[in-house]
Amino acid sequence: MKRIDKVYNQLLRNFQEFTEVELLHKQGSSAIEIAEQLDLERSNVSLELNKLVRMQKVIKIKMFPVRYAPLEIVETIFRQKWDTNKMEVEKLEQLSNGGKEEALSANPFELMIGATGSLKKSISQAKAAVLYPPNGLHMLLLGPTGSGKSLFAKRIYQFAIYSERLKTGAPFITFNCADYYHNPQLLLSQLFGHKQGSFTGATESKVGLVEQANEGILFMDEIHRLPPEGQEMLFYLIDQGTYNRLGETDHKRTSKVLIICATTENPGSALLQTFLRRIPMTIHIPSLEERSLKEKIRLTTFLLEQEAKRINKKLSVHIDVLNALIHTEKFGNVGQLKSNVQLVCAHGFLNNLDSKHMVELTVRDLPDDIKRDWISNSKNMERSRKISEYVNLKTIISPAMERQEIKIEEDVSFNLYQLIEEKVDVLTKEGLSQEDINQYILTDIHLNVRSFFNQKNGQSSNLMKFVEDDVIQLTKELKHLAEKELNCKFDRRFIHFLSMHMESFLKRKKQVDVLNTKEIDETRETYPKEYAVALLFKNRIEKWFNIIVPEIEVIYLTMVIQSIRTLEENKRVGIVVAAHGNSTATSMVEVATELLGSTPIIAIDVPLTVSPVEIVDRLIQGIKKVDEGEGVLMLVDMGSLAMLESKLEQKTGTKIKTISNVTTSMVLDTVRKVNYLDLNLYAIFDSVQKDFMEFIDKQHVFGKKKALVSICTTGSGTAKQLEKILTIISRKVSQEPIKILTVSSIKLAANIREIQKEYEIVATAGTKNPKIDAPHVSLEVLIEGQGERILQQAITKETIRYDEEKTEGNIVVRELCEENLRKYLLFINPYLISEILLEWLNHVQDELEMELSNTVMIRIVMHTAFALERMIKNEPLAFPEDEEITPQLENIYQKTEKTLQAVEKKLKLTLTRDEKLFIATIFADEM
Repeated sequence: MKRIDKVYNQLLRNFQEFTEVELLHKQGSSAIEIAEQLDLERSNVSLELNKLVRMQKVIKIKMFPVRYAPLEIVETIFRQKWDTNKMEVEKLEQLSNGGKEEALSANPFELMIGATGSLKKSISQAKAAVLYPPNGLHMLLLGPTGSGKSLFAKRIYQFAIYSERLKTGAPFITFNCADYYHNPQLLLSQLFGHKQGSFTGATESKVGLVEQANEGILFMDEIHRLPPEGQEMLFYLIDQGTYNRLGETDHKRTSKVLIICATTENPGSALLQTFLRRIPMTIHIPSLEERSLKEKIRLTTFLLEQEAKRINKKLSVHIDVLNALIHTEKFGNVGQLKSNVQLVCAHGFLNNLDSKHMVELTVRDLPDDIKRDWISNSKNMERSRKISEYVNLKTIISPAMERQEIKIEEDVSFNLYQLIEEKVDVLTKEGLSQEDINQYILTDIHLNVRSFFNQKNGQSSNLMKFVEDDVIQLTKELKHLAEKELNCKFDRRFIHFLSMHMESFLKRKKQVDVLNTKEIDETRETYPKEYAVALLFKNRIEKWFNIIVPEIEVIYLTMVIQSIRTLEENKRVGIVVAAHGNSTATSMVEVATELLGSTPIIAIDVPLTVSPVEIVDRLIQGIKKVDEGEGVLMLVDMGSLAMLESKLEQKTGTKIKTISNVTTSMVLDTVRKVNYLDLNLYAIFDSVQKDFMEFIDKQHVFGKKKALVSICTTGSGTAKQLEKILTIISRKVSQEPIKILTVSSIKLAANIREIQKEYEIVATAGTKNPKIDAPHVSLEVLIEGQGERILQQAITKETIRYDEEKTEGNIVVRELCEENLRKYLLFINPYLISEILLEWLNHVQDELEMELSNTVMIRIVMHTAFALERMIKNEPLAFPEDEEITPQLENIYQKTEKTLQAVEKKLKLTLTRDEKLFIATIFADEM
C-alpha cells in the first residue's frame, strides 16, 4: 500500500463513527497525530495530506495546529454537498450554512467496513429492498453469531432515512424473540400488545411493538424463536396491514411497518414456509472468516481504537499482535475478536503501568492460547508479510475521542500496593492519625489475603493469565523454600497469591512506604521466622530478575507469609464437655457434631464410681487432646467440676474458662461459635454465658425494629455486595421485616451504638467484628458456607440443619456464581447456567458420597461454566499427557460423566473427555 493511501485510510478511520457534534468539537486530525498513529515522519504525512487536499479528497482547516478532515465523511455527517472550490477553510462550522443543498453521493452504508468488499452484495440487496415501491420489501438477515446482523439492520434504518423512504425520527424498534422463548403468550403480548383482562395478570391494556414501530422499522432478532402462532399473526400483518391485540376480536388495528428479521439458523427448517414466502429479500451477512485481510485489519484496528478510548492512552501495536489476533480467530465471530482485543489491551495496560501516555502491545501480551497458536504456526512469516502491505511494523492508535473521560470497567489485576494507596487516601480523608492508618493497613493486608483466597477458582485462573511464566516458576521454588524453612505445607493458594504480589511489585518497581520505623521493627521482632524466610526470598528474587529488592518489600513479604500461615493453621478454641453419668456428656457431644460438623471437642463422662483423682486425670488428657493453642472452654454440669479450673490450668499450661449447668443447647451454641465465628476463648465464653444466663433481661430490645449490619472498611464495595446477600437470606427465612444497614469499620463502635438506639441488631457480617451481643460472621466464614446458616439461626432463633439448607439452595454460592459469571461469560446465560450447575452439584455429591464447601462449589461451577463456554467457541482444553489417570480418578470421571449427561442434554452441548477429566480432578482433590 502506498504511503498516501495509508494516510488517507487512517484519516477515514479516525472519523468513521463520529457524530456532527463530535466532528465540530475535534475539527479534524493534525499531521503529527496521524504521524504518530502510523509511525511516520510528520513532514512526510503533511506532504501527503496536502496532496489529498489538492486532489479534493481532504478538507484543510487552518487553525493551530492545522487539521484535516476527509471530504466524504464531512459530507455524510452534515448531509450536504461540499463546495470543492473551498478545500481550505478557517473553521468546519462554515459547512453548516455554506454547503449546497444537494443529495449526497455517500450514504450510511458506505461508512461500513467492507462496503466495497465482502458487504458489497449485502448492501446492494438492502438498498434495493428499502427503495422497492411502494413501501419497501421485508428482509431476513442470515449470518453466524457475532457477524454484525444487528449493526447491519441499524444501517438499513439509517439508509431509509437518508434516502427519505422514512421520515427523520421514524421509530426503530428492536425485539429479541429469545427473551420470551419459554413464554409464547408473553412474547405475543410484547409483539402485538394485549387487551385488559385477556389473560391472568393483564390488569391493563398494553401497546405492542408492532404499534410502536408504525411508520418505521421493526427489527426482530433470533426470529427462529418466534412460535408458529406468532409467525402466522406476523404474516397476516404483512398481507393485510392489520392485526389484533391479544384478547381483541372485534377491532382491527393497522400498522405500516417494515420488518427486518435475523437468524443464525437454516430458515427452511426453523421457520414456517408460509412465513418465509412473505419475506422476499434474504441477505447473507458474511462471517469474519469470509472477510478479506484488509477488512479484518480495519475491524481489529477499530476495536483497538475503542479500547484506546477506555484507557485514554495511545496504543503502540506490533504487527505480530495484529497477525495473531486476526489469524487465531475462527468461526466468524466478531464478538470473540472483540473479547480477545480487550484481553490483550488489559494485559498490555498492566505491563505499562508506569507509562503515562502510551501502552505498547507486543506478543507477550497475548493470551496463552493465542500465543501458543501464533508461535507454533509455520505461516506466520508469510502472514506478516501480507499484513505489512496495510500496516507498518508498529501501528500507533489514538483514542478516537480526546475529550471522552477515562472508563475502565473492570480491574483485572490484584495489586496490593494499589489497594494500600487507596486505603491510605480514604483513611487520611477520614482524619485518622498516621499511627491509626498504619494499624488499619496492617489489618487490611491480612483481610486482602483472606478475600483473595476466598475468590472463585475460575477468576483466579483468569488472573493467572496476567502473570508471566517466569514469575510463576520462581513462586513455586519459593513455596518449596518456605515449606522447608518453616516446616509446614502450603497449598496452591500460596502460588496464586504470592505470584500476583510479585507481579505487582515487578510492574510497579516502587513501594508505598506507609509503615513507620516502629511498625517495621515490630514486624521483624514479632515474626522472626517469617522475616528470615522473606530475606531468603529477597536473595532469590534479586538473582532471578537481576533487580534490587528494598527492605520495605521484605517487610511486606514477611506479612504476606504470616498471613498465609495464619490461614493454613486455622486454630480454634477447644471444648471439653464434662458431666456426671455413664454417657451424658457423650450424648450431648454426638448431637452437636452430627448437626454442626467436626470441631476440637471431647466428651468426659463422669460415672459416680470414678474417684476425684481419676476425674482430674481424664480432664487433663481431654484438655491436651483438644487444645490447638487458643485455649479450652469447659462445659460442666456441676459446680464441683467448675472449681477445678485453676488446678487444670496449672497442670496443662492451657488457658481455660468454665461454664456450669451444661445442656445440649449450650453445647450446640458453643460448637457453632467455635466452628463459624472468628472469636477467641474469652469472647466465646462471654457470648455463651450471656446466652444461657436466665437472669439477663432482654426486655430492653422490646419494640425495636430488627437489623442485620454489613461492615467493611469504607462502608461501600464489599459491604454493598454483602447487603444484597443479607437481604436475600433474611427474606428467605423471615416474614418479619429486617432492615439491612451498611456501615464503615472506621469508628465502628460509635456507629454501632447509634444503630442500637433504634434497632435490635440480630447479627453482623463483614470485615470487622464489633464485639457485641449478637453473632458476627466474617467474610471467609460466609463464603466458606457456614455463615449463611449462622445468620438464619440468628434471625429465626432456631437450629438450621445442613441438609435443610442444602435442599433450599445455597444463597451465597448462587449469588457469587451469578455475579462473577455475568462478568466473564459471553455466550451462556449466567443465571441459567448457575441454576443448572448447582442442581447438578447436588446430584454429583450424592453420587460421590461427599460434601463440598462453598469455596469448592464455587470453583467447580465457575470451571464447568467456562468449560461449556469453551465448547461453544470450539476451544476445549487438553488434559496433560504426562498426568497419570489413576483408578480412583477414572472412577470419579465415570461418575462425573454420568451426572453431566443431564446438563449436556439441557444445553445441547457435549464436553470432551479432557474437559471432564479436569472437572473430575477437582473432585479428586477434595476426597
